Amino acid sequence: MAAVFNVGQKLEDLKMEIIRTFDELYQYLSDRRDSLLSRLAKMKEGHDGKNVELEAAIKQLRISKDQILATMTSNLVGGLLDTVKQTLDRNIELKIAEKVKVDNLEFIEFRCYSDKIRKTINEIDLFEIIPEYVRRENPILKVCERGRGNGELTNPKGIAVDSASNELYICDKSNCRIQVLTTEGKYLRSFGTDHLKEPRSICLSKEEVFVTDKAKESIVKFSLAGQFLKETGSRGITKGRFTSITGLRHEAGLIYVCDFGIQRIQIFDSNLNFIKQFGYGELKAPTDITVLSDTIYILSQNNNSIHCYNRDCTLQNIIQLTGQDQPMPAAIFFTIDKKGNFLITNTADDIRIFSPQGVMKHILGRGHLYNLMGIVLDNSDNIICVNYGIEGPDCFQKY
Repeated sequence: MAAVFNVGQKLEDLKMEIIRTFDELYQYLSDRRDSLLSRLAKMKEGHDGKNVELEAAIKQLRISKDQILATMTSNLVGGLLDTVKQTLDRNIELKIAEKVKVDNLEFIEFRCYSDKIRKTINEIDLFEIIPEYVRRENPILKVCERGRGNGELTNPKGIAVDSASNELYICDKSNCRIQVLTTEGKYLRSFGTDHLKEPRSICLSKEEVFVTDKAKESIVKFSLAGQFLKETGSRGITKGRFTSITGLRHEAGLIYVCDFGIQRIQIFDSNLNFIKQFGYGELKAPTDITVLSDTIYILSQNNNSIHCYNRDCTLQNIIQLTGQDQPMPAAIFFTIDKKGNFLITNTADDIRIFSPQGVMKHILGRGHLYNLMGIVLDNSDNIICVNYGIEGPDCFQKY
């Protein structure tokens, strides 16, 4: 089991490292002050090539700054260091723009940059870079009930949250139904036994529930109350049909569905009418999908990556998932938090948290999770996941 991750101490160490580094930078600039004053004095006296002299002095500052910043690499808070670097870039540019006067020697009053950086550090909430939930090594709630009764689960796969009610909808696969629970695990209702054979993934709109059925290779639509509304799809390779249907997501009146077997994404309207498809030849084993703002994110099981598409379905970029001791085996479900971090379930029985750039930040749940399937964030940003039992009971867990 992984050692306890002391976030508070790590952040304090990081703060001190940044402050020390920029103190060193200030000292370096101070040491160069006399040399710069001499150069600028010559420029003021009318020496030829004064613009070249000025450019050389400024370039020297920038090079020294970049060299010092290069020593501050840290996988843990790369995003923070980028922010600090950009702030320093702006400070230097502003100083040059506002103070550089060839006929005025006073501009060379370099102030202490470490004061600026300390202010920057104080203004940036470091926990915006490192999510608060990395503190949670143990589940704050664990409900284990295997069976066919109300609130009991058998081989659960897939989970969604109703943002309005904060209710959870869980694909209870082997019981051929959808169960609705509170975020505390209390049973509310169930539906779908007459229309589902093997529910695998689930998503919600404001008024409807959409479920992929892996046995029938179809999408089934219900009302939030559980009334059957429509079904579409069957096994096949033509549009509107599937070979191993997996994840799906509703966004802005559209349903995005992963067709794992043909390695494509199919798009339907909210009435389950086919609209278009994309990704063939670009995707490798797509297992799950989410849509935020103008970007479609697709989790690829085979090559440890997340493919990012624009809303017009053109490939924007591919985020490689790095920073792991060993490649992540069989990524299955994922979600994205408010800060853009990726939370990914996999067959290694843990949740791996990656930065928006794809660098792994933390591993959660080792020793508590097994055969981990669906994952979602509730309205309080708690992680809620489900796992089914081979080595243990079927569980609903919250972190």
